[in-house]
Amino acid sequence: MSRSIKRTVLIFTILLGLALLWRYLIDSGYMSEAALLNYGHRIQHYEYSFVGLISVALLYVIMLAMMFPLTLLVVTTGLVFHTEWAMLCAVLGSLSSSATGYVMGHWVGRDTIEKHGGTMVRRAERYIQNNSFRSMVVINLLPIAPFTVTNMLAGAFKMEFRRYILGSAVGLIPGLILVIAFGGQLGKLLVPAAGDQPWTAILIAISLLGLLIGFLVWLDRRLKR
Repeated sequence: MSRSIKRTVLIFTILLGLALLWRYLIDSGYMSEAALLNYGHRIQHYEYSFVGLISVALLYVIMLAMMFPLTLLVVTTGLVFHTEWAMLCAVLGSLSSSATGYVMGHWVGRDTIEKHGGTMVRRAERYIQNNSFRSMVVINLLPIAPFTVTNMLAGAFKMEFRRYILGSAVGLIPGLILVIAFGGQLGKLLVPAAGDQPWTAILIAISLLGLLIGFLVWLDRRLKR
């Protein structure tokens, strides 16, 4: 298992652990579930609105430009919004960031990115140099390098934009679906609906995590062969 996949697994495991800790604190009376519900209702007030959609997309662009992990943003989106709206927000936000990163990379140039990059950047370069739709699908499916860095590399290599953005969309969507579903289960774990059992959300979250790990390991091994 590659280092990037291990890092992804660690992030999901920590998130699940924090959710379990929060649930324990609520059940023990140390935290107020009512306060959490109130906070969630405030955020969901902007669901299904144009202003909310654009605001989330801008937040993605800003946070990812600061190298904030995409996984954490998507999990949070799935946690606070309903699945279909979270999916729309995550896709628009991720692709808006992809387009922004591409423009930044085109402007900064290849030499500057390579100078400040490390091993992950060199690994990503091997895929991007193919300048193909398939290379962008693969690089967005696998956590080869930080999301913003790969987008900037594509712009620096002057990849055709249409091929780049379509490949990014196809590569991003499967992972976004799994991560948003995982975030949704964390939300049910924190604040279960009437009649729901927190343990059901835990089992589903663990199953989704196992599915994601299995898929990433299978894809990584297939590409190495």
